[in-house]
Amino acid sequence: MSAFAIVDSHIHLYPQTEVASLAWCDENNPLHNQHSVDEYLHATQDLNRISNQKLRGFIFIETDRKSSWDSEAGWEEPLRELDWIKRVADGTPKPGEGHGPQHAPLCLGIVAWAPMPSGSEAMSRYVHIASSRLGNSWQLVKGFRYLVQDKPPGTMLTDGFIDSLKWMGRNDYAFDLGVDARSGGLWQLREAVEMIGKAHHGLPEKQKVVIVINHMGKPDLRTRDLNDTSNADTFHGWRQEMSKLAACSNVYVKISGGFSEMDSLPIGSEQGAPGSYTRNDLLRDVRKRVERWLKETLMIFGSRRVLFGSDWPVCNIGGGGNEVSWINWWSLVKGFVADNMTEEDQTNFWSGNAMKAYSRGGFHDVERS
Repeated sequence: MSAFAIVDSHIHLYPQTEVASLAWCDENNPLHNQHSVDEYLHATQDLNRISNQKLRGFIFIETDRKSSWDSEAGWEEPLRELDWIKRVADGTPKPGEGHGPQHAPLCLGIVAWAPMPSGSEAMSRYVHIASSRLGNSWQLVKGFRYLVQDKPPGTMLTDGFIDSLKWMGRNDYAFDLGVDARSGGLWQLREAVEMIGKAHHGLPEKQKVVIVINHMGKPDLRTRDLNDTSNADTFHGWRQEMSKLAACSNVYVKISGGFSEMDSLPIGSEQGAPGSYTRNDLLRDVRKRVERWLKETLMIFGSRRVLFGSDWPVCNIGGGGNEVSWINWWSLVKGFVADNMTEEDQTNFWSGNAMKAYSRGGFHDVERS
């Protein structure tokens, strides 16, 4: 069996000293503590024991820090985040930050926050400031994200937002699209289709911004019986809008974030439930519940436009805790892709497609083991 190098296309990191800067994380949130490279590697440690796959590295995704797009003063926390990830990428930690020089090669790419609604002029100004903060590590910046899942309707369609997307396409940056079909509504997917149409309109292919959809658009994976007519709108509506998104060029999707969209696995679920119900039994049952969503995603986008992502540490909330959540998601997805993809397609899924979607600046030393 071939050993496929893994590029984890979606993780978040933040030090204890900066937890208060997270817009979504109060002291009652289970993620209200440091999540460093050390903790991430602890979460992935069983990979070497149970598989011949190797973790090559990760793409760091901005963590939605407190910010505002309409003034430079509102950019400070995202810029401070860049100071933090620079220390990770350069291997120059402050005491207690949970990473060291040996971890620097793991940071393969950065998707930073950006003031997307502000338009191209402000984007250029922001990038000038941000690149000066990152220095040589700016070469790792592959794209930008501005979460729209919690924004009002129309945010993606403003002139400023579309102007920023066109600027990104001209400058070879990807845009990570964070929408939420389950909690926010299918209108977010419909609006995303319109957004891409406006951003790509009239442009040559090489100038059309790459869009990377996070977490399959966050479908309602809590829906158990997809043949139940009462659930028809949930599944078929998602499938219809995702098909429209896939019809656009330069659009990729991450198979990630599933645990936060379904009923939580029990903490410590590596032990399974009492009696003879094992962890493998649990993952088999979870896979049955998400299989159709995964198959539709693969069928709609094809094997060359789907990426593996863990959504660590957010996956810990629904995936059984940090001891097992990364491995649980990897195990579930590994079984699915092994059954539904050729060896070449699996190589692309685990690393090649991420390298293609986030192609700015290239990648180094990522290949099949």
